[in-house]
Amino acid sequence: MESSTRHHHFAGFWSRAAARIIDLLIIIAAFNLIYLLDRLGADAGLWTGMGLGEGSPTGAGFSMANALRGLFFLTFPVFYYVYLHAMYGQTFGKMALKIKVVNEDGTPLDTRKSFLRWLGYFLCDLTFYIGYLWAAFDPRKQGLHDKVCRTVVVRTDVPDPPAAAMEPKAPSEATPGDPASLDTGASPPI
Repeated sequence: MESSTRHHHFAGFWSRAAARIIDLLIIIAAFNLIYLLDRLGADAGLWTGMGLGEGSPTGAGFSMANALRGLFFLTFPVFYYVYLHAMYGQTFGKMALKIKVVNEDGTPLDTRKSFLRWLGYFLCDLTFYIGYLWAAFDPRKQGLHDKVCRTVVVRTDVPDPPAAAMEPKAPSEATPGDPASLDTGASPPI
């Protein structure tokens, strides 16, 4: 499997870190936009507010509206990373930096693998970010979450060599009358 990914140009640590920062900024911007729209709608009287501000009555913090708000804030990052990696192999940050996540054999990620890779981010967080830094020193630029899920991050701005250049050369022709040389070149067992 190692030989099948040698033709890829792996994305470096800094481009991956920059893509992650862009993704986090997009998620924070989405959170702030939803919060602002929610606040404006509550102030206009279109729906109830969060009940978490000053002067709110005690016990007003839990409601169905707040449960839906909490559900959005918990599931949006999962949706963002899992959906974009499964559908396109890239988040918006990776798209901006022209890098992409693929399986070690070069095939695209499916939804299951994308979700497992997202869970792998927590492994990197639990190791005090050493899991992310691992990509700086690994020859294939894999972080801990990539190693666990057997994925690599490759550059999309550098074309891969043609398939003919990657195929191994055909074995030399066997001499007629020597059936053992067709397989291994060893003499046949008696």
